Parts: sequence; C-alpha cells; structure tokens
Amino acid sequence: MPKIVPSNTSVPQDFVEAPSQMLENWPWDKKILDSFAADYRDPNKKIPQAVLNQLKASRLATEGTFYRRQLSFGLMDLALHTQIHATNADDVLPLSNKVLSEVSLPVPPDTAFVAYFGHIIGYGAGYYGYAWADAIAADMATVFENSPDGFFDKTAGMKLRREIYQVGDSRDINVSIERFLGRPRSIEPFLKKIGVEKSPAGSK
Repeated sequence: MPKIVPSNTSVPQDFVEAPSQMLENWPWDKKILDSFAADYRDPNKKIPQAVLNQLKASRLATEGTFYRRQLSFGLMDLALHTQIHATNADDVLPLSNKVLSEVSLPVPPDTAFVAYFGHIIGYGAGYYGYAWADAIAADMATVFENSPDGFFDKTAGMKLRREIYQVGDSRDINVSIERFLGRPRSIEPFLKKIGVEKSPAGSK
C-alpha cells in the first residue's frame, strides 16, 4: 500500500496561521466563557456581559497601533528582500529603520530592531502573511457566528474539519476557504473586527 503522508500542516505560508487565529474568537464569546469561566468561590457567578463588552472595547483601543506595527514589519521584510543585495548589505539597518519609522512609531537612530527580528529568517518576504491570515480567519469565524449554535455549532465544526483541516494542501487553499465559507472571501469581517466601519454608499 502507498504511504499516506499527512498534508494538513503544509498549507501556504500566508494561510497557515489562519486556523489558529480563528480559534482566538472562542474566548470572546459569552456562551463559550460561561461554559468554563466562573468565580472560583461560586461557579454560578459568570463574567458579566457588561465586563465582556468593556474588554472588547479596550481591545479595539489599540488595534490601530497593533496593525500599523504589523504593517511596518511586513513592509520592512519586503523592502529588505527586494532592495538589499550583495553590494549594499550595509544598508540593511538604515533601510529597515527608515521603513519602520515611516509606517509605525519612530525608531531610535542607534537601535537595530532588525538584528533581533527572528521572523526575517525563514519567511522569505512573507511576514505580511500574519495580517493576511488574520483577515482570512475573521472571515472564517463568520461561519460559526452565523450558525444556529454559534461557536458550539457541531455542523460548522465538522465543516471546518472536512473543508480545511482534512484536505490540507491536497487542493488549492483558496478553494478550501470558499467551500468552508460557502461564498467568495470578504475583507469586511476583518474590518469590523478592528473597528473600521465602511461608510454607506454615497456618504462622505
């Protein structure tokens, strides 16, 4: 018999984080929290919805800074892989600091963040994949959000297993994502997650 080699972990690098990032939605759901999170002195005392709402609001307060930082890392990664070659290796530090300062917070001139940015090795200009996978994850989470039992929905869970985990890289991941969603991908769930509201048509 031919040897069966698991392929579920060999998906494209700009998707590989999406399944785990999607699971980060579970702890923000009240029903999920109520299934295990309680006052140790009285298991009937759950986290109040008002407190959860405040936690969600506080998360949004720093999303802009977080994603601007992620964007700066991705652009720095791309700049180094496209602009640095054998004859200008000395430009690595000034170029990286320039990109980081232009996109995110200013970098102190005598520091060398790029020297300890471990993701610059092995990703091959693919650090942008973290944010891209996060956008895919937000879209995938809508399957559970719109299911009858929410994040507890067994049908959605089996669909995730069948269309994403089970097939791995045995088919184009774009096909797998759309089959799981039941529609073309959308950026809207990600924009909603980070607090970016799309203006109504015709408004300014």
